[in-house]
Amino acid sequence: MKKFMMVAALVAYASPALAGSYVSTWGCKFSRFYGYSNCRSTWTKIPDPVSDPEQERLDGIARQQEDAKWEAFCKPTFRADEYGVHRASYAKKGCEFGRTE
Repeated sequence: MKKFMMVAALVAYASPALAGSYVSTWGCKFSRFYGYSNCRSTWTKIPDPVSDPEQERLDGIARQQEDAKWEAFCKPTFRADEYGVHRASYAKKGCEFGRTE
């Protein structure tokens, strides 16, 4: 019975929590003389993420600037190999790992 309870608890804890939902946490203490006692269950609400349209717009502009900076520094070129897979080559060393300067 304990193995079944452990498996059920692991499955419950492994499932992802979605925003705007409730997460249940529970546990019981067992006494061999009185059976299960002191069982407790706690429900926690996972709030929806707060989005700020202005901050998202500023983040998008910053990402575009970083991409433009990287392309100006690395100058990527793409060629298809003998299998038809596009391979990238860069003007500077380390650009395949995210180097920007």
